[in-house]
Amino acid sequence: KNDENLPKEQIANILYVTNEQNIAFAEKLCQEYSKMELPVDKIAFLVENYGKITPRQLQKLTRIAGKNNVAKLSNSDLVIACQVADLYGKTNINEIPIEGKKEALRSLVACNKGLFNISPEMQKMFPMLPTDRDAYCSLLPAIVRSLGIETNTLTSAQTTRFNQSLTDLSGSLAKISDADFADLKITQEYSKDDFITNVLKIVKDLPANEIQKVYDYFGFELHYNKGNQTGFSITGYPVNLNNGKKLAQITDPRTKEIVELLRPEVIKFSEQNPIRCNNPRIEQLLNDVIDVLPELRAQIGKSQHSTHDFDVLQHSLKVMQKISQDPKFKELNESDQKVMMLASLLHDITKREGSIDKTHANESAFDTFFIAKKFNLSREEKIKLYTLAKHHEWLEYVNTSKSEEQLTKRLQSVAYDLQNDNLFDMALMFTHADLRAVKVDDTFHDTTIGSGRKAFDGTVRSYGESADVYAQRIQNYIQELQKSQPLLPVTKIPTASRIAEAITVVRPDGSTNIKGVYKDKDGLIVIKYNEVEDWEAIGFPKGSISRGIKAQKGVNYGDEKLSENVDTGNIKFFAHGLDYENQLAKFDAFGLVDSDALLSISYAERPESKYRFFRAQGVLLDFDTKYIHGGGETDMGSGCGKSIADFKKNYIFGGKREKNRLYVSNLIKNATGMNDSEYIEFIKANENKPLSEIEPVELREKLIRAFASINSNTRIGAREYNEMYGSNPKEVMAVFAYNTDYNENFGNPVEFLNRGNQEEYTIGTITNLSSVYGRTEFLRRYALEHNVPFVVFGD
Repeated sequence: KNDENLPKEQIANILYVTNEQNIAFAEKLCQEYSKMELPVDKIAFLVENYGKITPRQLQKLTRIAGKNNVAKLSNSDLVIACQVADLYGKTNINEIPIEGKKEALRSLVACNKGLFNISPEMQKMFPMLPTDRDAYCSLLPAIVRSLGIETNTLTSAQTTRFNQSLTDLSGSLAKISDADFADLKITQEYSKDDFITNVLKIVKDLPANEIQKVYDYFGFELHYNKGNQTGFSITGYPVNLNNGKKLAQITDPRTKEIVELLRPEVIKFSEQNPIRCNNPRIEQLLNDVIDVLPELRAQIGKSQHSTHDFDVLQHSLKVMQKISQDPKFKELNESDQKVMMLASLLHDITKREGSIDKTHANESAFDTFFIAKKFNLSREEKIKLYTLAKHHEWLEYVNTSKSEEQLTKRLQSVAYDLQNDNLFDMALMFTHADLRAVKVDDTFHDTTIGSGRKAFDGTVRSYGESADVYAQRIQNYIQELQKSQPLLPVTKIPTASRIAEAITVVRPDGSTNIKGVYKDKDGLIVIKYNEVEDWEAIGFPKGSISRGIKAQKGVNYGDEKLSENVDTGNIKFFAHGLDYENQLAKFDAFGLVDSDALLSISYAERPESKYRFFRAQGVLLDFDTKYIHGGGETDMGSGCGKSIADFKKNYIFGGKREKNRLYVSNLIKNATGMNDSEYIEFIKANENKPLSEIEPVELREKLIRAFASINSNTRIGAREYNEMYGSNPKEVMAVFAYNTDYNENFGNPVEFLNRGNQEEYTIGTITNLSSVYGRTEFLRRYALEHNVPFVVFGD
């Protein structure tokens, strides 16, 4: 309003963001940022990027770093600084409180794009920020270890013993009555409160900043809590994990002395601390389980808010008991039973002592993700465990709705979060058990007494009844989602070593006995996509072809007509463009910890498609069918849309961009003539299959022709690539680069990759292509380190 010189493009971008909300919302944001005395162009940037930066984040950064330092930051630096504010001025992990570590960990996973391109000023303010991929991939595990979490995997024998102990504990609890469970007395020889008292005595003479370093060394903190008899509660997990390197970060001799005085106490608490129980069998099994899960020790004797009859550990065991007694539990396969048992133990692991904790579901899920790394779980088991913990309070979320409209939106949101496999069935079973584990009997689950059981419309139900009533509506929404689940088959690309097995001759130019396959002096396996004729010879699925059915010009193969003839095959994959090495780091570290994150990916990138100068290199990814969320030919608003939250708001159940959710399913239905019911069964029968294995056979050609019709001419600049959304990628199958018709001198892909790493060169009238071709060296290293091939597209 007040600056006529504000660029029109910036105004348009602000309006694009705020049309998701309303103009009043934009004005409120502008007012909030104006109070911080920011220049108008900075305010415009912040409003445009709302969601990446919120006023709360900026206020926190300003409080920590000071207004003058914040003013020095460029816009790109500001985005990162707001997300890692807790790292300001810190040189070591041991200076950061646990809450700050968790926030930093989430942020480092979420914002690594551009992280290594920060200014010298930013680096000076945030000396802990990693400056390269190796530092990034070292920092994340280091933060996790600072939380007291051991992520080293168990041996096969240890895993087997633990799984058996877990099963036996579940079975033993299932056999006892509610009255017998209420009589269980579970303690540990060295109690949590005695440990707290002794820690306070040992550290009492240290200054606060040095106490923080001691706590960090052992992975826990003590926080004031008047509800505990000691006056303090434990956050984190006391454990003697750290080595001499961590101790070397502590420079004060007195602090080092305190560390050594405290070490025997930590060992005594976390390693030499027998569990006591008046039921000998349960005592034995608890000792077996907690020896592997010392993170549970801080839950013994940790009280909950007044509604609960049990402490956190006994409540968790009560949940396990109720799950084990549920007839539906016995119908689960062994894998799902293990996930349910682990979820019962870990779902409340971060719960605050003696108070209502609204954040514990998210926090516990986050810690559970890392704790569970020790159990050798499959990828699918990890995702299920994380999701169950994160959404174990779904009933409270929907039960506290204030209107029918809000209730509907929340039920739809839960349906989307828990739509895969049998996740909602497991979540419903878990909810009933969790409700039955609040009191010594089932009264909290069954009774209708109390204002908490009264819905906004005056309906009075017990919590248990509410769970079942809402479950029916959620299951109906899940069925609706199944009608539009995209099916985009992915071809499994063999490892570099598998391809190397088929090579018997390597010529001086890198070409081999297999047409289209090359091997350079470093052992890098390079596939020139358009040259390969025998895909099966190098390990691709039987029947794989790159150029097969001729899609005829002008023939309708879906929603659009092809503008030209295109040779198609059945080899399909997802491409994710990358500009910098740091963008690979999240795949190396812990993957996508935050399940709300989405990736923009392009499907079935053929050699005929041209990235040209826009992300001409990247990775080829494999996704399970259920983690493809939608997409189409048009730009889906990446700048503000890369989150599950936005997707649920705008792309499902009548959202304004729902056509992007329906694009693929409608394409297939139109091409094959399937109705909704037939389509659901078709998806179930063919999910995660390559296109060469899709059944029935007569549908394969129709699908190939339909997928060939996916153009991208509606994107800005007519860039020829589509945009789909995916989460939880299974793996990086290969890296790729485009050798387009602009660089015809690079006919040999080995030469292309070598010369493509030069800083500057000229081809015809095109000079200085380093912005496109100068970024392949990091992909070459990645391919060699991860045993994946380098695919070169183009003629």
